[in-house]
Amino acid sequence: MPGPIKRRLTRDEKRQETKEKLLRSAEQLFNQGGYEKASVDLIAENAGFSKGAFYSNFESKEAIFLALLESNKRRSIEALEDLLAREMSTEELLLAIRNHQSGRDSDFDFTRLAVEFALQASRDPTFAKAYAKLNRYFRDSMIGVLEKLYAKLGRIPPAPLKDLADILIGSITGLLLQAADSPANVRKRLISEATFLILGISAEPPAAKAK
Repeated sequence: MPGPIKRRLTRDEKRQETKEKLLRSAEQLFNQGGYEKASVDLIAENAGFSKGAFYSNFESKEAIFLALLESNKRRSIEALEDLLAREMSTEELLLAIRNHQSGRDSDFDFTRLAVEFALQASRDPTFAKAYAKLNRYFRDSMIGVLEKLYAKLGRIPPAPLKDLADILIGSITGLLLQAADSPANVRKRLISEATFLILGISAEPPAAKAK
């Protein structure tokens, strides 16, 4: 019997598919050779499209990198919000957050590239504004996550939430760069320990009950 007839994609669906392939291509090339070496031509060619297809979806290389960075930050926030929405004990919640912080596989690549882009943005006022706007979104979202976390734990933050968010984001970025040559498990452990030290919370496993 003939297989099911595949539905033809609409124009909007084709455009979205093209955009997603370009994003995956850009992410791959940025991670392989850094921001400077990944040209628009290479990104388009690696995705199987023409240069024109690239510019039909993104204004520039900076724009596609911003899109990747925004997606990465948004996924991080959504994952934390998902944890906080679950029904679990305090011990289970803290352990889940520690495991989340210890399992962030792609953050190092994005952090290193974000530093490259920050330097690029410092030379381009237009993209500096876009980069600053993205950072404000991430900080404000992190403040919201921290507010929910302390409310759920029934604890008082050791400092204003805005300050905690700024310190946490800056510390994690610095640790990832400082430990660039360290094994992945070491980087993840440092991030996890730093997170709990800064927030003033503990994630020690519950003690075994005496028999």
